[in-house]
Amino acid sequence: MATPPMLTAALPGDRPLRGIGFMLAAGLLFVLLDTGVKLLGQDYSPIQVVWARYAGHMLVLGGYLVWLGLPRCRELMRTESLLGQVLRGLLLFAASTFAYLALRDLPLLQVYVVNFSAPLLVTLLAIPLLKERVNLARWMAVLVGFVGVIIAVGPIDWRAQPAALLPFGMALCFALYQLATRRFGRHDHPLTSLFYAGLAGALVSSAVVPLFWTPIALGDMPLFLMVGLLGAVSQLALIMAMRCAPASLVSPFLYTQIVWASLFGYMVFGDVPLLQVYLGAVLIIGAGIFLATRRR
Repeated sequence: MATPPMLTAALPGDRPLRGIGFMLAAGLLFVLLDTGVKLLGQDYSPIQVVWARYAGHMLVLGGYLVWLGLPRCRELMRTESLLGQVLRGLLLFAASTFAYLALRDLPLLQVYVVNFSAPLLVTLLAIPLLKERVNLARWMAVLVGFVGVIIAVGPIDWRAQPAALLPFGMALCFALYQLATRRFGRHDHPLTSLFYAGLAGALVSSAVVPLFWTPIALGDMPLFLMVGLLGAVSQLALIMAMRCAPASLVSPFLYTQIVWASLFGYMVFGDVPLLQVYLGAVLIIGAGIFLATRRR
């Protein structure tokens, strides 16, 4: 799962159409990934599924780095802030864990709509953490976005449905991950950021997964492999989109996830979303696009 990013500017020589194409692909790939995660979550611990996602991430990326050769690998491993990159990776791991726990019990679309509130949290958290200033227009956008969250989620008995809180933990971790990227990863190569984010998640999940391990049925092996592969490819598509075009241009196209989440939620799991979910999503997405374009 990904949230529309407001992290980095494109390199000189923008290629907007290619950037939009990568972002559209990323939106579809993330929903395919989370559909596989939700299917596996019915029979396996979310921690085991998280481990598969990061193990596949590192296998795919590691193979590519080996193909590049040792000198290039050494160059890509250099970072201006190793601790910052590790922090980014841990925040992404935490967000993934919250997401996979939520997907086990909640509809795809509900999880995605709440996750769309991450840019709103980025705007708020950037005030104390990055000392950024927020004008009245952006404050109003944040307010409208959170009204959309309330409408989309609807009245919930939190004590009877504690799983409904999980997407909010995921959105908070995604927001902190974006801020950490803005603070620590803006000058590193995209593959450097991709490597350290995957490495942190792979190490932590490998350390704890024996406590949650369930033997994998032979018929489920292709789905585990798909989750691992999509975990790497979806993140790479997102990064490439940001490298080809400005964030303010490409980030709104990631909201196409709502279309795919609706489609796969209905076709695979039989989820029929309420009208209020779409109404809330319109307000959240509108606020997110406004914040992205105003930042530009």
